[in-house]
Amino acid sequence: MSWGKWTTAVGAALWMATAASLSACGTQGASSGTSGPPPSSSKPPAAGPSPYVEEGVVDGAPHNRENSAHRRAGEITPADAAAARKAVDRIRPVVEKLRRQGRIEPEDVLPALLGLGFDASRMEVQRPWSAWDDSDPDASWGTAFGIHIGTTGCVTGRVVESETWASVNGPYPETGCLYPATGH
Repeated sequence: MSWGKWTTAVGAALWMATAASLSACGTQGASSGTSGPPPSSSKPPAAGPSPYVEEGVVDGAPHNRENSAHRRAGEITPADAAAARKAVDRIRPVVEKLRRQGRIEPEDVLPALLGLGFDASRMEVQRPWSAWDDSDPDASWGTAFGIHIGTTGCVTGRVVESETWASVNGPYPETGCLYPATGH
């Protein structure tokens, strides 16, 4: 047999074998007489919860608590919380007045907080983390501030064009009394 006839014969045999095997797709052969379980649905069973989800994580993202730890404030004592609430009551009207006047930059807010009697060594006053994009040097981003109160307390706040806020919390692990930037 010549090479050309041999390759044609082999190709035809492979084609016939493939066609024969595919023609039986989706059919069941004859039963051997023993009855097995009925065919199951094509839908696989739902997977159980991931073994890596931490207790207390609502959305089920593995290690969410660990990855977001830098954004959770630490513990605060009741005495420091009470002192921080009093500080917030003094701070809010002052920073709100600055906001209404359009004076929302750190160079406006820092003297006002110092004027309320807070110690400069226990404060952080800066542009908010989101403002660290220098693509628009004329943008007015406002001010983020954090003030340490007692040994475990903080007043964390922000003054921007549209609003002011100040809240009582414990210190953040990486940023002290400043609300942390997004980590991921």
